[in-house]
Amino acid sequence: MLLLKKTGITAGLVALLLFAPVSTLQAAEIDFSCMSHRVWAKRHVSNQFRQFDVVLQNQCPGPVYWTMCIERIDAKTHSVWETLKPSGYVKPEKKARVNLQAKKNAGPSTFRRRFEEFYVNIGYSVDSAATADCTATQCEAQKKDLRAAIKANDVAWEKVEKALLTKTADECPDAGWDPAGWQDCSAQIRDSNESQMEQFALTDTGLQESMAAIDPDRCTVYSGALVPPK
Repeated sequence: MLLLKKTGITAGLVALLLFAPVSTLQAAEIDFSCMSHRVWAKRHVSNQFRQFDVVLQNQCPGPVYWTMCIERIDAKTHSVWETLKPSGYVKPEKKARVNLQAKKNAGPSTFRRRFEEFYVNIGYSVDSAATADCTATQCEAQKKDLRAAIKANDVAWEKVEKALLTKTADECPDAGWDPAGWQDCSAQIRDSNESQMEQFALTDTGLQESMAAIDPDRCTVYSGALVPPK
């Protein structure tokens, strides 16, 4: 396993590069639907980042070269701040893996902080180094209005959340209250605003689903899982 320290990516099975060159196959005979990949989150290991594996599986009749374009997205501007292009080749009935760390978005506010997002697109070849399309810029242009709507919903949500915290501090003071009494008081205040808070959550879910429906073959964005307010 080769650790690419500069980028934070671990390219599993990159020892594949030490194998003998793959035999040339006629491109017309290859249907790359026999190559598959998935992006899955590994078990939680830190409050500051999440780990993902991008796993390729070769079910083709011969070895296949691959190259990935992994694009990290800036949390504020939603522009590409880093592009990574790990590559290798994989034998039939074998897998290759690339590991990625998605960091928690930095910023002064801790409300609904998400982990950074990234795009993954993969290119294949049978007789030479593969090339991969990088699509994040075009995809984000299509998602611009939805991104703005998600941000506006978050701003309104945070405003209500802060108001609830202030009201709880005013009406449920710590002094003279036993823990159970304070919890009951806090729960009553939150329950009285439950429908409003649920609406924020439903709006966010709907907007996220609309964004995911935009060209999912090329424009799927990964990570972004919510971090509860502290």
